[in-house]
Amino acid sequence: MTGEWLSGPQLPANVYTTDFGGATSDARRLLLNTDGSYVYTEFESTFYPSSFGTTGYPITCQMMDVTVESGTFSVSGSKITFKAAKVDRVGAYSPDRLNNGCKRSSGIRTSKAGADVDTMAWSVTSGELTFKTGDGSAKYVRRTPATGTPTATGLSPELRGEWHSGNVSPVEYYNTATGKWAEASGTSVILKLHANSTYERTGLLVVTTYGCTSKLLVQEQGSVKPNGATLTFTPATSSATGYTCTPGKVSTQKNHIKPYSERATVTVDARGQQTLSLASGGGETRFNRPRGAAAQGQAGQAQAGQPQAGQGQSAGAVTPPAPTKWNARGEWDAVITTPGGTIRVRFGLDDDEPRILGSGFSGDDAVGWIQGNSQTGALRIGLEVEGEREVELNVTGKFNGDSYSGRFTATNADGEPLAGGTLTMTRRP
Repeated sequence: MTGEWLSGPQLPANVYTTDFGGATSDARRLLLNTDGSYVYTEFESTFYPSSFGTTGYPITCQMMDVTVESGTFSVSGSKITFKAAKVDRVGAYSPDRLNNGCKRSSGIRTSKAGADVDTMAWSVTSGELTFKTGDGSAKYVRRTPATGTPTATGLSPELRGEWHSGNVSPVEYYNTATGKWAEASGTSVILKLHANSTYERTGLLVVTTYGCTSKLLVQEQGSVKPNGATLTFTPATSSATGYTCTPGKVSTQKNHIKPYSERATVTVDARGQQTLSLASGGGETRFNRPRGAAAQGQAGQAQAGQPQAGQGQSAGAVTPPAPTKWNARGEWDAVITTPGGTIRVRFGLDDDEPRILGSGFSGDDAVGWIQGNSQTGALRIGLEVEGEREVELNVTGKFNGDSYSGRFTATNADGEPLAGGTLTMTRRP
C-alpha cells in the first residue's frame, strides 16, 4: 500500500511539491511513506472569460488552486485513518501555460496547522487503490512506468514550437459570460508542440453558406507520443463551442476528443522555412511557423525520412537569423502619410511577444483594430473613413526601440487597391 498513488494526469514528481505551475488540469497525488507519514496534493483548475489588453477582445483564461496536506496515517484492517499536521495552499495562481493575453498571478499563499482526522475504508484490487467514505469514493493508481527508450529531450527539435495553419486569428474566442463572439478573421489552427511531449491545439472553423454563418471553436491539450513518423495525440482536456446560423444558440461539448494519430513530416525549403504536414485518413493539414519565428531545427534537416541536403534539397541552405526582438506594448503617437494628406492618431498596443493586438487609444474612432507581429514588424490596421470601416492598411516596417517606421499598401472593403503611403510611430513615455 505504501508508495505513490495518482489520480488524473500523471505529472512529474516535482510538480506536486514545488513546481505547481506545471499542472494545467485537475489532478491528485497521495504519497504514503513507510514511516507512517503522508503527503496529499490536489490541483483544481478553473477557466474564466477575460479580454486581450486594450482591444476588449474576449479570451479564455485559467487559474489553478493547489492544496498540499501532510501528516500521519495508520491502518487497522480495512480502515485507514489520516491525521493532518499541516495544510499549505496556493489559491488563484496562473499555470505556466496561458492563452495569449491572459494576465499572470502568483496566487495567494496560506499555511495552517492541520486538525482534521479522517477515517475511511480502503481496498486494493487489480492495482487500483480505492477509498470509500459516506460521501463517495476515490480511486488511485500507481504511476505508469515509462516504456521503450525515452529520449532526454522529448519531441525532436524540428517538431517543437508553434505552428499555424490557415488564416490565423488570435482573437476569435467565445465569451461565456456575455454569450458573444468576437468578430475576426476566419478558419485557422494553432498547434503548440512542447519539448516535454505535451501539446495544445486550437482550431477555429468559420463557414458561410447562403447568408448563414456557422462557427466552431475547438480547444484541446494533452500529451503527444512519437513513434517513428507517427504522432499519437492523447487529449487530457478538450472542448468544442459553436453555433449554426444563430449566434445566440451556442452549444458546448467537453472532453469529447478521443486519442488519435497523424503522420508527421517536416520539410525545409532553400530559404530555411519549415513546413509541418500532419496526415491521417481524414486528409492532410499543412502548418507553417509564425512569421518571425526562428526554426528550431537546423536548416536542411527533415523529420520522418524527408530528403537531406544533397538528396533533392539545397545543400547550402542556411537558416536566416531571427529578427531583433522588440516589444511593442504601450501608447504610440502615429503619423499616417498618404498622397491625399496626413492623419495623426494614437494607438494602444498590447504585445504578447510576438503577436500584437491594438486599437485607437481612448476610443479613437479613426482606428478600428490593429493586428501584427513585433518581431517581423508587420502590421494590419483597420481605419474607419467618415464613420465607416472602409480601409485596411498592410504595413511592412520595423520596430526600433521606441520608434517604428514602415510603408503600407491599402485596400477598401471590397479588396480593391488604394494609394499606399508611410507610417511612423513614436512610443509615449
